[in-house]
Amino acid sequence: MADHNKAPMFIDAKNEIPIINSQAQINTLNELDLAIDEVQFQYQQMPWQECISSIKHGTVDAFISGFNALKSDYAVFPVNKQGKPLDKYSFASLSQCLIGKRRFHSKWNSREVFQSKAFSLAVANGHFVGDAASEDAFFIEHTFTLQTAIERVAQGNADAALVICEISKNKVDLSQYYQFKLAPLFPPINTSIAYLAFSNEFFYKHKLDANLVWEQLANKQLAGIYARMLQNTSSVQNTHYGTKE
Repeated sequence: MADHNKAPMFIDAKNEIPIINSQAQINTLNELDLAIDEVQFQYQQMPWQECISSIKHGTVDAFISGFNALKSDYAVFPVNKQGKPLDKYSFASLSQCLIGKRRFHSKWNSREVFQSKAFSLAVANGHFVGDAASEDAFFIEHTFTLQTAIERVAQGNADAALVICEISKNKVDLSQYYQFKLAPLFPPINTSIAYLAFSNEFFYKHKLDANLVWEQLANKQLAGIYARMLQNTSSVQNTHYGTKE
């Protein structure tokens, strides 16, 4: 699974799930591991592109990823006969919200539909805005970490940042940002669905085990567990970034 502290900036992130705290993924998968006697998980954390390479070469058996047709060439997702992913077997859906100060909220809610580059947005590595139409509203500045993105907004050097605000419609507690006078804007600006996908080699050798894992994903309702794990393992350092309105 991707380790967001090591993840490189990568092109076309719209096709991926947001890279967030990998320990929360591990803790959540442990719940799945305990429920299945036939399967035992061992975890490896690596940069995202290395995850892709390892799946392609069969050196790891599974990864957590968003779905697209290109990945079907080297990984097996839970799909129907038409090749469409089955959301009931997903790991979680991850929604991102804009987060900013009160002034940004007012300007965003009163913006003109066709306004271009009207807002500055700090986008942390592994996060993304959405489609081209959504991106057109922003002057985007990429940062390596979410903490840096939050710092840019808190200091008044960017209008907003992106944060994970919902996991499978469970709202994530973002009260840690109130100390910087930042609050999220709902509804979310985009949603990505994460799946536990298997390498071709593993799936064709252990098809029954793979299907058992997907069935347990559906039965265990891990989304709520994941939201709690994420909250427990995520934090922003209590630094005085400033409170300029």
